[in-house]
Amino acid sequence: MSSDSPEALKRRKLKEIAKTIGKTRYSKWYKAGSQEVLPQAAQFFYSIYKVVGPARPLLAGAASSKVLKNVTVENSLSDKQKKLLEKLSEESILEQSKNANAEALAEKVKKELKTFVGEFDSNQTQKIDLAYQHLDAFIHFVLFDYYFLLRKFDSNFVENNFNYTPNFQAIRGEYITEDLKDFASVFYQLSVDTDWNLIFDIIKTYKNIQPVHAGQWKKLLGALHDLRRSRALEYIIQHITEDIIYTVETTPFTEKVTDTYVSNIKTNTQNVINKLIDEQRSSKVAVLITKIFGNQVVSGMKNYTVDANTAFTKRGLSGYVYAEEMSYLKSFLIEYVKADVRTLCDLFLVRGNWGSFAGTTADFSNSFHAIIQVASKTIEFDEKLSEVSDIGVKFRTLLSRMEREKEAGRQAAKLLNDVNETALKLINLSLKHIIVIGNNFKTIIADYDKPRRELIQNWKEIEQHSEKPVREWLVEAYKKIYDFIMLMQLFIKKE
Repeated sequence: MSSDSPEALKRRKLKEIAKTIGKTRYSKWYKAGSQEVLPQAAQFFYSIYKVVGPARPLLAGAASSKVLKNVTVENSLSDKQKKLLEKLSEESILEQSKNANAEALAEKVKKELKTFVGEFDSNQTQKIDLAYQHLDAFIHFVLFDYYFLLRKFDSNFVENNFNYTPNFQAIRGEYITEDLKDFASVFYQLSVDTDWNLIFDIIKTYKNIQPVHAGQWKKLLGALHDLRRSRALEYIIQHITEDIIYTVETTPFTEKVTDTYVSNIKTNTQNVINKLIDEQRSSKVAVLITKIFGNQVVSGMKNYTVDANTAFTKRGLSGYVYAEEMSYLKSFLIEYVKADVRTLCDLFLVRGNWGSFAGTTADFSNSFHAIIQVASKTIEFDEKLSEVSDIGVKFRTLLSRMEREKEAGRQAAKLLNDVNETALKLINLSLKHIIVIGNNFKTIIADYDKPRRELIQNWKEIEQHSEKPVREWLVEAYKKIYDFIMLMQLFIKKE
């Protein structure tokens, strides 16, 4: 064999590594000639196990704990941040909502949230993230499987029995190579000189107990620091594996717990506000529905309904997005507009004498006739979506083909979009004309209340042909129209 061959160079390097190990205080850990790891090495791992072993059950699952991450951040908050955080809690927001409008409260909470987030500067964020990085390294160091390693030196070794006196034996290095590599990874990830009081305070807040004995940990840190400085563990692994370029592999830590925490606070706060707004909106909707329709909405959509959406949502489609609005619109048009509103409009547009104001009734008349047409179109719209209609059959066919054909899904989505656009046009058109009618009713009421009426010239004739006291009837109609517009605006605002 040439003295300059790669194999010869490797052998010389392995001899140098063996000599380097022999010169360290860890020479009693390893017998280079037979590649055996000696009982003294096992004793060192056992000394670690005795210190961190009791903490293992405590920290099981801690590496992925969201609570621990939150504790890490909150442990470093300033007094001002803690006060702001308390105001942003769900309990505090719900308490404030008892005496506040949800939308006004939402604006207040958003300002407080912005102030809270603004309190985090780069220095504080860096300190928190670094503390969690060191905490995570400690957790993985504690949770390393020392028992599995030690049992290879002593087959009678008992887990979690710290009173047991082990009888360690020398073993072939190849049997524990992977164990030594795994230990080296968590060991080299550990920061020996971090602020351990801070780390243990975080864990104590998390589990209400001290994870390790402070004095024993301090003594162990000294031994760990010396081992790392000597690089003896690396040399032993290099010699056992005959891998002269082996270096300890560690995983770069990239998690930013502060950013995640702040993002979660934003999300949770917004969810609470959204819930309050929805609840307040639902409450307003319920009140308005009762005022408009009484205890039961009789008429409603038969096909363009919320129940029909199940078939669409199962396949990831939006469904009939204006189903609730359209149901209330149809009920209002059929039950009230085509009844009381129609009678009142006929009374004033047909029988009323507007005198010099006759030319101003054009918009009123046009809106009345338009809203009657919209009522018919709304019924037609709903009937076109029945199961036996062309659109109904097309929907059913497309939905059944969606699992096999992507194009069917695109066609169904486009058809749904067209249907929903038609519904929205009907809603907006209805509101436009209902508002015109409502405004004219308001103007007529104002004329009725004047000492000298100017708008309508034949009030006595109107009153004689009215089925009810005319003013009360107009006021009732105006209020229903106003309530209906408010109801529809609540839905539009949500959209």
